[in-house]
Amino acid sequence: MTPSAHLLTPLAGAAVRAPVLLSWTPVPGASYYNVQLYHGRKVLSAWPVSASFELRGNWRYRGDRHRLTPGRYRWYVWPGFGARAHPRYGRPVGSGTFVVR
Repeated sequence: MTPSAHLLTPLAGAAVRAPVLLSWTPVPGASYYNVQLYHGRKVLSAWPVSASFELRGNWRYRGDRHRLTPGRYRWYVWPGFGARAHPRYGRPVGSGTFVVR
């Protein structure tokens, strides 16, 4: 997956600090989105109902505590349709990168 014009913030490769606002173009009919964040490995999976997600300085994922540490991050977004209990995901909105300094 390549960087997409549908991802709005942060710009591809941008240097950022917490909090980081991830935002993308809304997909018509989407009930929610799946946002995944990787820093070497997957460190977050979230299901916001709007076309943005604020990544705060620290969070929990699969029982582990994580925080924004210096380095390169890659994020992905998929639209979800219907109930989350019976997920139907559409084509990816896109993927992007940012750097925490």
